[in-house]
Amino acid sequence: MNWIATSPKLLCPICQKTDWCRIGEKWIHCQRVPSPRPGKTQGWFHPLNGHAVTLPPRREPPPPPTIDAHSLARQWHVETPLSEFDRMGSLLGVSAASLLALRAGWSPQHRAWSFPMRNGAGAIVGIRLRTEDGRSKWSVRGGHEGIFLPRVEPKSEVWVVEGPTDCAALLTLGKFSIGRPSCSGSISHTAATLARMGIRRCVIVADNDEDHFRPNGDRWNPGIDGAKRLSDEIGVPCCIVVLPCKDAREALSLGMTSDLLDSLVSSVVWIQPRIL
Repeated sequence: MNWIATSPKLLCPICQKTDWCRIGEKWIHCQRVPSPRPGKTQGWFHPLNGHAVTLPPRREPPPPPTIDAHSLARQWHVETPLSEFDRMGSLLGVSAASLLALRAGWSPQHRAWSFPMRNGAGAIVGIRLRTEDGRSKWSVRGGHEGIFLPRVEPKSEVWVVEGPTDCAALLTLGKFSIGRPSCSGSISHTAATLARMGIRRCVIVADNDEDHFRPNGDRWNPGIDGAKRLSDEIGVPCCIVVLPCKDAREALSLGMTSDLLDSLVSSVVWIQPRIL
């Protein structure tokens, strides 16, 4: 559907506000006025009929460039000196071995570290980039979103975190870990990977995010809500752990150990997979 965001020149026909809402070809997605048709995560849908709204013609975006993500990631990985992995590991507070396991590498043209993303079958489909100071993070155009999967011997239990450097932090602690590209991304790739590797249970680490508020006042939390959605889909017994600090890498810098992580897991409720 061709959604158009409201603006000072295009008010929401329902709440008459300039922001947050969207207007489509058949529906108005209002964030403030309830209707019998709530949105999946926020807002409510109202039928467009009866409201005089002229939508601009739909513009088809140009197709993105295609890339050979596997070859690019491999090239950047093998051309990066081992000393650079030691140096970057020190900057991040993780082991060089964890970065090597994730097949990280330095991209000279982007002046950033690269982390390959894989689909549920294990193929490299995209590349995440990160400047050394972590202030900028983006993906190479032409790729697809996937998970950060280390090349290590899998275990029956996996720890799922957000991002490649948090994944590296748990690998440093000796945990078999998978990184998601965001708190809500790549659910299908994560579930397929767990099934393919025969993983029997999963610990989902939710970032310790602050609560957010929707325009109607409803409270939501990105990290916890994303972890709950993943727990509904992965098909193995799982639990959700919220660390006492921002994320796994900060926990490692503060002295977190593998035993302390296990103690956190021992005090949470495990969720059994849904029976379809």
